[in-house]
Amino acid sequence: MIKFDKDVLRTLKTLEKEGFETYAAGECVRGQIMGEKVYDWDLLTKAPLADLQRIFPDCQLLDEGKQSIRLDFTYEVPAKDEDEPVVIDGCIVDVRNFEGTIEETLKEMVFTVNAIADNPERTLVDPYGGRDDIRARLIRTVESCEEVFEKEPIHMLEAVRIAAELDFDLHKSIFEAIGNHWRVLLAQTDSGDVASVREEFENLLISDHAGKGLKMLTGTGLMAVILGEDVAGRMSMSDTNAFKTVCDNIDKTRPVRTRRLGLVYTAITKKRALAAIERLQFDKKTEEHLKDGVERIIDINFLNTDMEFKKFLFKYGNERYNYLNNLSKAMRIVYDQPSLKIESRNYMMKKIISGNEPVFVEDLVIDANDIMEAGITDSAEKAAELLEQVAALVHKNPANNHRDVLLKYAKKYSKNKLAAKTRYVKWVK
Repeated sequence: MIKFDKDVLRTLKTLEKEGFETYAAGECVRGQIMGEKVYDWDLLTKAPLADLQRIFPDCQLLDEGKQSIRLDFTYEVPAKDEDEPVVIDGCIVDVRNFEGTIEETLKEMVFTVNAIADNPERTLVDPYGGRDDIRARLIRTVESCEEVFEKEPIHMLEAVRIAAELDFDLHKSIFEAIGNHWRVLLAQTDSGDVASVREEFENLLISDHAGKGLKMLTGTGLMAVILGEDVAGRMSMSDTNAFKTVCDNIDKTRPVRTRRLGLVYTAITKKRALAAIERLQFDKKTEEHLKDGVERIIDINFLNTDMEFKKFLFKYGNERYNYLNNLSKAMRIVYDQPSLKIESRNYMMKKIISGNEPVFVEDLVIDANDIMEAGITDSAEKAAELLEQVAALVHKNPANNHRDVLLKYAKKYSKNKLAAKTRYVKWVK
């Protein structure tokens, strides 16, 4: 028997009193067996959706086709100090109707470590040896893994992801079966069916043992599914060594999704990394960050002056710079690099913030209307272009952020294209 959260137990007993057989099942039971604190619970019940909504009128309907509801028992824990963040405690309970026997339903959970159910008023149900596999720290399938992977190839990647989350090993049968079937998942991904692959890979990377998971992906052949066969199969010696270093040390970094993705892709030659990024069809913002990481991570290490630093911020913005800076910090940990460059950038950023120094167009004392009213141009588009050009003056010296100075140079740049192009050049007399 496992230890139940009081709200989960009350929900389960309520359903049992109504005459509906009910069990906690899946990852929540696995977590309790392993001694973890569980916040997300899943209950399987014989109660149909109409009865669930009647018994729990304040529930949230999850998926009518799956006959499931959600009960939210979370609450805020008051902070002891006003400066401390608010902490959320409690649990979320998803309740789903099941048909047939509990043993048949548990078979649908694919892996033995998840195919366990419990009800303190009935019994713990473990028909496939899940507790033994938890003790042995093994990932094994309920049914023949060959059949499982043929039917649903994504379960191969799921097996590695669970192993990375739990620090478990793959059963020999699973390792061999993945070796026999990974090309099926590769073909699906090559055709553009990447959403589930991307989700499993991202969850693997933010797990506690991401390095182990990456090594499993490489050892089983699944890394070709993630990166593409051309990329994974043709890595140079330099790429291979860098990737191995990432595998060995990625767990030392904070489990931030885009940051750890950046660590993987920056270990690969730029051309191949860009192709691998496009392969998984990330959302626009993530793709921008990852491509920045591959193309510009070296650039930020050469921002040696205030002007170069402000120019970079102006061109790419704070959000993109912050991603690169944080990726650089993670790379310092992974590759055991000195921190001097990072400290220098942090100093320059602190100086900008503390001195309220102008960097962006919005920080200038003039705007495009001022340029047009001064008769320099009657084109709003040209005025905006000139406004971006005169920003170079405040990057060189914050004291240049004066109306007369900026308008003077806006007029100069409008007439002299060479002056505009060389505005960041420091001429030597």
